[in-house]
Amino acid sequence: MVDISTLKMLQPLNAGRLKLKNRVVFPAHQTLLSEDGVVGPRMRGYYAERAKGGVAAVVVEGGAVHDTTVKFPNYLWGHKEEIIPSYTALHKELSQYGCKTIIQLVHSGGRMSSHDSRLPLWAPSDVRSAISPEIPHAMTAEEISQVLDGYEKSFKNAVEGGVDGIEIHAAHEYLLGQFLSPLNNLRTDEYGGSMDNRMRLLNEVVMLARKTVGDDMVVGIRINGSDLVDASLSNDDYVEVARNIEALASVDYLSISAGTSRDNHMIVPPMDTPEGLYVDYAANIRAAVTLPVMAVGRLKNPELAEEVIATGKADVVAQARALIADPFWVQKLEEKSPNQIRPCIGCNQGCFGYLYTNRPITCAVNPAVGHEKTIGQGTETQASGRVLVVGGGPAGMEAAIAARERGLEVTLAEASATLGGQIPLASSIEPRAELGTIIDYQINELQRLEVDVKLETLIDVTMINDLKPDAVIIATGSQPRISPISSDDSIPVIAPIEVMASPETYMDKNVIVVDHVAHFPAYAPAEALKDAGAEVIIVTPKLFVGSLLDQATMVITLRRLASKGVQMVPNTTAVKISDGLLHIQDTLSGQIRTEKPDVIIAAVGNQVVDALAKELTEDFHHLNVHVIGDALAPRTILEAIREGRITGRSV
Repeated sequence: MVDISTLKMLQPLNAGRLKLKNRVVFPAHQTLLSEDGVVGPRMRGYYAERAKGGVAAVVVEGGAVHDTTVKFPNYLWGHKEEIIPSYTALHKELSQYGCKTIIQLVHSGGRMSSHDSRLPLWAPSDVRSAISPEIPHAMTAEEISQVLDGYEKSFKNAVEGGVDGIEIHAAHEYLLGQFLSPLNNLRTDEYGGSMDNRMRLLNEVVMLARKTVGDDMVVGIRINGSDLVDASLSNDDYVEVARNIEALASVDYLSISAGTSRDNHMIVPPMDTPEGLYVDYAANIRAAVTLPVMAVGRLKNPELAEEVIATGKADVVAQARALIADPFWVQKLEEKSPNQIRPCIGCNQGCFGYLYTNRPITCAVNPAVGHEKTIGQGTETQASGRVLVVGGGPAGMEAAIAARERGLEVTLAEASATLGGQIPLASSIEPRAELGTIIDYQINELQRLEVDVKLETLIDVTMINDLKPDAVIIATGSQPRISPISSDDSIPVIAPIEVMASPETYMDKNVIVVDHVAHFPAYAPAEALKDAGAEVIIVTPKLFVGSLLDQATMVITLRRLASKGVQMVPNTTAVKISDGLLHIQDTLSGQIRTEKPDVIIAAVGNQVVDALAKELTEDFHHLNVHVIGDALAPRTILEAIREGRITGRSV
């Protein structure tokens, strides 16, 4: 365990213009919380919560430098003067906590689509990005000048807004990164060809930034440490880019990330990737320059973050998802309470996942994200009384924690011998193990808050009447739905959760997973079975396997399943089981064929366990009853924790 009393990451950084009260920064990431192109109250509350929680600087998400860069409906317009007052208001709010305000500015190039800008995509060459539906327009020299004008306007707006700094986004295959890349930049003019030419636009933007903002404001750059593609720029190449930037004598720090659209899922790497996976890229660049370097990439654990700083691999750790999950990550370390840090589980469900559905950011483990001014820390109302929570899954535990934080007496009753609901089994395979850390956190909080937890306790109406609670929260969860596949029982049909309890039982068996959920209730058992030695085929009526997973998790999960030899068959529905055969139909052609599995896993969703809820709501109207989580409707951990938190705050 790291020695909390001597953390180097909590020490100030004094590096020229870059002066930070500690070494932890909240880096830029898309939230879709903007209002009419400016930083409105909701976005301001989101950033202020992290400032209040102790971070040294907030890097505000990329603001557009030109009309052609807008890639989402709720996007900051960095080049429009209307944004200036919102910068001023944000800086005023963050600075009261000693937190610096740094504005990231960006042109996304050909990386996205034109659906929101309704203008052609601009890029160095007409090379389609791997995640874009469109071929971009190859920029003319005049259009390059227009973009430079847009950067200048954006820099001036930041100065007028009184913020502490700007950050130029040149990573992740955004426009400046596209000019750097030999895969994206096929130009034959002074902006293409040699590495010096490909760096020309970046150099011009950097020099323009310093000229525009003057000598006092911080100027940073976010670049890749690697494009993660063999034919593109390597870490060695970016070391040279970093040296070039330093030689311009205009930049105050480098923020080092990785990835392009060709491996878009690795820009926000999910839970089944190593923690700190990009630190070595930053370390190699740090060894080659004297500029302060920020490291990113799953640096959520204090031990790892401290190691990065203490060993000189970077000067600053930039944590997005860790501080989304717990805005008070720094403060809890300062107060020597690391066990109270609410952990990011790397699920990407509410952050990166919501982004690609054009929804404002949220978080599976922190329902206050995006709603800090209404349900963030310190907005609780104190109360008295007694609450009974029935069910010890993530929803029930969160409700108990939230109610106890308000001063209520809380009893949590769980019918089984363990807490966590379905999560312990869901996290029993190694790639999903991180899911279980939120359960560990909740159990620790129940103990710290002295919630009365009763295991192996089946609650009925008589017991409720004896306890005389002022409110009852029903979080009894859900159970596997009965398989809808017509069957003569000639092939066993098993629920996913039963498989997770003992996958080794099916060693050497031929297994078909019928996937109606497009989520981990199908893929976790498929992987567990394959690891245990079974032959596994996933069949789904959907157009592709994993369609309801966020993009990053989907890609890496399907690659992993494929690498293990799990077969995945889309556009296929299970029709019936008869005479030891499973009849399946191609949903496009209508063709029917048969398979002969030893066992079928029916991942067809769950149904509520709500007998107690029905009895109480129908016959005991004097009771204040709330039904939450899967007991209300089977969904995901995001909804379970959100409803637990909101209900615990309101009873």
